[in-house]
Amino acid sequence: MEASRVSESSEKAKRIVVAALLAALSVAAAPIATYLPRIGGWGIAFFDPVSIFWISAFLIGGIWVGMISTVAGTFVLFFTDPTGIGPVFKFLATIPMIVIPWLAVRIFGREMGGSYLSARLNYAFPMSIAYVVRQLIMIPANLAIVPLFLPLMPPDQIIAYTFLLNTIQSFWDALVPYVVVFPSMVFRHFKMW
Repeated sequence: MEASRVSESSEKAKRIVVAALLAALSVAAAPIATYLPRIGGWGIAFFDPVSIFWISAFLIGGIWVGMISTVAGTFVLFFTDPTGIGPVFKFLATIPMIVIPWLAVRIFGREMGGSYLSARLNYAFPMSIAYVVRQLIMIPANLAIVPLFLPLMPPDQIIAYTFLLNTIQSFWDALVPYVVVFPSMVFRHFKMW
């Protein structure tokens, strides 16, 4: 019996299914954040599981799967978010955590694909850069938007809260998907890149 090649359309279908599944799980997990400790006056949880699914989608399937999951999850979150701005901020905060590691693979691990990120240092270094980029995006974004909702909050407090929140969430956004995808063998069995 001769091994048959998987068709390109079949591979695309698998990627769409994985992206949709992880986007749906991210939306289903969003209510968990309502029961967790929050940053004073802002109502934002210290831990938000939503982007963990999006970054996991990227680690399993590459940039295409990660971005579809992120965009789809962001879109669906608009139906449940009372502020209308939360999903945009989650999207902005997550994009560097996907794009920077993807660029690292493209530059340093092109032949290895996603397995390049399975090595701890190959993952930690681009995620550290992604963390810095995330802060550079989120601090100005919060300085522009938060005063519309909390006009009496001083800018230094906005910066401190934004820095703290994004530091905590970046840690979980990087650690949990890595542990779920690489040591657990999920990548080995389901990798798409």
